[in-house]
Amino acid sequence: MAELLWKRGTTLGQGGFGVVSLASTSNALFRGVTLSSLIALKSCNYSASQLLKEEVEILQMFKHSPYIVHCFGANVSFEDNVNLYNLLLEYASGGSLADRLQNCNSLLEFEVKKHTKNVLLGLSCINNNGIIHCNIKPGNILLVGTDRTAKIADFGLSVTLEQGMNQKQGIIKGTERYMAPESVINTEYSPQVDIWALGCTFEEPKFQNSKLSNEAQNFLEKCLVKNPSSRWTADMLLNHTFLQNSSKVANTAKTRKKKRRFSVPSTQTNPEDNIQDRPS
Repeated sequence: MAELLWKRGTTLGQGGFGVVSLASTSNALFRGVTLSSLIALKSCNYSASQLLKEEVEILQMFKHSPYIVHCFGANVSFEDNVNLYNLLLEYASGGSLADRLQNCNSLLEFEVKKHTKNVLLGLSCINNNGIIHCNIKPGNILLVGTDRTAKIADFGLSVTLEQGMNQKQGIIKGTERYMAPESVINTEYSPQVDIWALGCTFEEPKFQNSKLSNEAQNFLEKCLVKNPSSRWTADMLLNHTFLQNSSKVANTAKTRKKKRRFSVPSTQTNPEDNIQDRPS
């Protein structure tokens, strides 16, 4: 089977797992997928690659979802006298949602609905297949392609439903600002922790007059119910009135003379904010 040929470029970011780099490719078509000239490499020392190996297995489960970052596989390279394990990932030319919020400080209403709906479609796929992401936040939502489709990325802390139920007391996963109460208090993990994190992610956007629409406020309330058994699921939220006709809003927004905007404070996050289940 043909290998994906690439050449490592500039560093895009780094965290506890290792380094993310930009890479150029020489394959126009790889395993039936048309490639752009750029991909992202998520790399770490091979001797500490177990988490990345588990992540590629999860990503392969969702290779047909348009709302989860695509993984082209993994390989090993020898660079600077070190064996590196590399995840070969779809490159997000639009950066992350955190970058978008930091750079513009405001989003059109249709854009908020569009990104929210796409993330929910991704979460529906993830949660209905028995996986809990455990680290939904603006920095892990990537904007891909010319249409800036929101895709869920970074499954480094993800667990199965069974693992979530058997999570050891005192070991918590995620980024503190987006953690559900049951995770912090009781170390409990279910798909509902991803919904809470989604609510925290999209709680920031507000109208310039600092008032959310009634539909938007109700949507957030359904995400941020403290009792996880009463918190709405991804599938339920996809049918919420806040997201209805979101495509129609997107198509007509450019023709409006007066555009309502969401004012968004910066949500840039630091990789060190991630509380990760790994040895120090």
